[in-house]
Amino acid sequence: MSPKLKKSLKISGFIAAFVVYILLSILVYYTKNEPSGFDVWFRDFAYSIRGEKYGFMYWCFRIITEFGNYVFIGIIFIIFGIYTKFDYRFFVGLFGLILAILSNVALKNIYQRERPILELRWMTEGTSSFPSGHSTAAAFLYTYLAYAIYHLKIKKISKIVWFIALHLLIVLVMASRLIMGVHYATDVIAGYSSGIMVSCFSMLVYHFCERNNILTEGFFAFMKKADKE
Repeated sequence: MSPKLKKSLKISGFIAAFVVYILLSILVYYTKNEPSGFDVWFRDFAYSIRGEKYGFMYWCFRIITEFGNYVFIGIIFIIFGIYTKFDYRFFVGLFGLILAILSNVALKNIYQRERPILELRWMTEGTSSFPSGHSTAAAFLYTYLAYAIYHLKIKKISKIVWFIALHLLIVLVMASRLIMGVHYATDVIAGYSSGIMVSCFSMLVYHFCERNNILTEGFFAFMKKADKE
């Protein structure tokens, strides 16, 4: 695949995610006080399959939802930084992660959407509902990690396994927010779209750093070289 085509795909992914987000934000704006039929259907479906609180579904998705928690994601990212020796891949990802978090906080403050029925929630959340922060963080980080792994010199089958596993994890985190009763479907899809936008932008920065030899040897190697000079 040519560099131009790869760049076009990233830009196309960004635009597609942006369009989806805009459409959802318009829908949520006009159904802010009362969820749309789309949200109601997914909410009721999630409630119908989850069973009783503290049952199997509760503990299964209570664990899965933590993969979108900012603290857990921070730990994963530190491990990623150690593996990459804190080179450009880490710093580009860190920039993207901070951008994803700040944009999510800003959007939540703008929309101030109420979460689903309090009595039916399976966990406590203190922020507003739209867009889902867990979905934003998971969509950004795991897509970015899949992209970074794709460019490693490892067996193709390993790349495929990682790609499938990481994207499946994104879907499960999104589903967990519905099962736990703390988000509507439009929240998690918008969160996913927001995370993908930041991820596509970060991929473009990733290749800019790679082409221009920016921190390709790692942060500590760069500092050591700077001291010698």
